[in-house]
Amino acid sequence: MRTARGTLLVALLAVLASTPVWAQSYSFSVPRMVLGVTPNPDASVTLNYEVKFHCNDGAHPIDVVDMGLPHGGYDISNMKASLNGRALTDIRVSTEIDTGVEVHLTPPIQPGETGTFEFEATMPNMVFQDTTNPELASLRITPTWWGSAYVTDTTDLVIAVYLPDTIDLNQVLYQLGREFDEKLQLSGRKAVVWVFEDTRIVKEHMVGCSFPKAWMERVVKQTALGLAWKWWKESTGARMIVGLLMLVVFGIWYFRITGGTGTCLFVPLVIVVPILWAASPALELLGIPVLILLWLLGDRIAAARKRSYLPPIESVPGGQIKRGLTAPEAAVLLERPLGEVLTLVIFGMLKKGLVTMVREDPLTVEVPEQFQTTRGERRKVASALGTVVRGYEQPFLDAIMESPGTPVPELDLSKEMRNLVRVTAERMKGNDLERTKEYYESIVYKAWKEARLIGEVEKRDEYVDNNIGWLMLDPGYPRHFHTWHRSGYSYSPAWSRPSAPSAPAPTGATSGRTSFGDVAASFAGWSENVSGRMAATMDPVRVGLVDGRIMDLSGVDKVGMDFLETMAESGGGGGGGGCACACAGCACACACAGGGR
Repeated sequence: MRTARGTLLVALLAVLASTPVWAQSYSFSVPRMVLGVTPNPDASVTLNYEVKFHCNDGAHPIDVVDMGLPHGGYDISNMKASLNGRALTDIRVSTEIDTGVEVHLTPPIQPGETGTFEFEATMPNMVFQDTTNPELASLRITPTWWGSAYVTDTTDLVIAVYLPDTIDLNQVLYQLGREFDEKLQLSGRKAVVWVFEDTRIVKEHMVGCSFPKAWMERVVKQTALGLAWKWWKESTGARMIVGLLMLVVFGIWYFRITGGTGTCLFVPLVIVVPILWAASPALELLGIPVLILLWLLGDRIAAARKRSYLPPIESVPGGQIKRGLTAPEAAVLLERPLGEVLTLVIFGMLKKGLVTMVREDPLTVEVPEQFQTTRGERRKVASALGTVVRGYEQPFLDAIMESPGTPVPELDLSKEMRNLVRVTAERMKGNDLERTKEYYESIVYKAWKEARLIGEVEKRDEYVDNNIGWLMLDPGYPRHFHTWHRSGYSYSPAWSRPSAPSAPAPTGATSGRTSFGDVAASFAGWSENVSGRMAATMDPVRVGLVDGRIMDLSGVDKVGMDFLETMAESGGGGGGGGCACACAGCACACACAGGGR
């Protein structure tokens, strides 16, 4: 079946079923209806209706006929109508349908009578360029129709498109899957015809055809984008589905950025916005990119907030530099990702022997027996061994002791991480924050500069062992370690070497350096894997360092609840018969019960 897809979708609007003109007492049938459509060289078409109306017994006389038209570009001055051959001159813009006219019948068709109504109108810009073939023009049309509450019985409907005699009917193609019922050779012209027998004239009967355009002076240009826009405007069902999906996505976005607050504002929005969308397809279509931009903006703001987890610090511009911070504390100050901060904490404790490594993947550590004691005793034991236990390390050691054998990424260390951040912020009070950050960034830079100058393997091992925390503070440290690895130098930390007294070699260790298995080809790959696993649980929002809300609209909710309470109290005044209600988020309804007066 050969079908040409046209470019114009013209829907003649139906008379609304709930109109005051066609009151409940109107009742009629349309035994026969013929629509003749004649395309003109200027892309307009002339519509010729012949409609047989029968006013049912006992019904209101048919005194006005509303005729839907393809679009609002019509001119009443080129219209004419008649009833039973008698001209009708009272044609007005319809007050009952959006696009169309009303023709007043004089005299009306009385109950039990039948009348033949004729109507002619010329509509501009109706013949479009066919997008499938540059040599063809396209036309789509549907006759008007009336409300099912008023039309009884069936109709024999005929739609005919009249074309010049020069047209080869074999080149005229049907559209929309509806084939022609007839192709006619008439006197001086030709026609393609569709016949709908015993149909109900209470809905559209859209037909379409494409024909050679060489005889035409112009056609209306229609692009693929224009076709898509026309489809969007006329596809009410699709717009409704898209609108519902957009409301769901908007709701998720809204409560995500407000942290569940702002219901009092959200409820009016989801009422008003669909009304605006229904009134304007353009606004609804514009809502799609706006929603995408809002989502992306929300994600960007949320990501920025997660990167900035350091609490406000009483910094003194021009003040002193805070020296003596450890690598994990400096990492907090520089707001490095919390997964990396936790990695530095664990590696620091491994380096000092405060914990030992049980398994490398996933990283699992345990507290040696001599440190499984109170915090005070732990400090004494560490001092006797020539090391020190930092205050922020104590909570981490306690947490590891409470869950022996649990991989570090699976431990809930939120409270311990909050403590580390808080302690670091407190230590910075009275100092210059920016100068201090620059100071520790310079330490990192110098550490790598010196490390690269060391050529002897043993000395480089010793230097990296002593400065591993500072070296890892450089965001590009994996690249440096990979460079070393490609040049033949593979670093493994002191706690993983067979000679290290503080920890046994992990599974897979061989003589000499430890291979970290297939996890990575170097220390950098393994440490990156460790940090990545920790990052999943060390989210600033999950840890409690950052409020996940971008906007806090709880104040709006409070105003809304106060308003409801006030309304409830005022509504129940007098004689103690009142009631009040309040509800979280303002999304509720309440009722008062009472008896008597």
